[in-house]
Amino acid sequence: MIEVTHGGAGAMFPLLILLLVSLPINLIWVFRGQGNARKRRVIGFSQIAIFTVAIILFFSDVTYFQTIGFVATFIVLIAMLFTPVVLKNRV
Repeated sequence: MIEVTHGGAGAMFPLLILLLVSLPINLIWVFRGQGNARKRRVIGFSQIAIFTVAIILFFSDVTYFQTIGFVATFIVLIAMLFTPVVLKNRV
C-alpha cells in the first residue's frame, strides 16, 4: 500500500501541472508538427515510454526508487515541454 505524506503530495502537484502542460504539447508536436514525421514519433513516443517507467518507479514502495522516479519524471516532463521548441526546425 502506498502512503503519501504531505511532502509527497506537495511534490506530486507540480508534476501533475507539468504533465497537464507538457503531454498535450508533445502529442500535438508528434502528430501535427513540421518535418520528418517518423523522427518526431520516435522522439515523442520514446519520451512517453521513459515517462511511464519513471512514474512506475515513483509509485514503488522502495524509497530509493521513489527518489529516482521523481527526479526522472521531472526531467522527462521538462524535456517533453521543451523538445518541440528546440527541435522545431531541425527534425
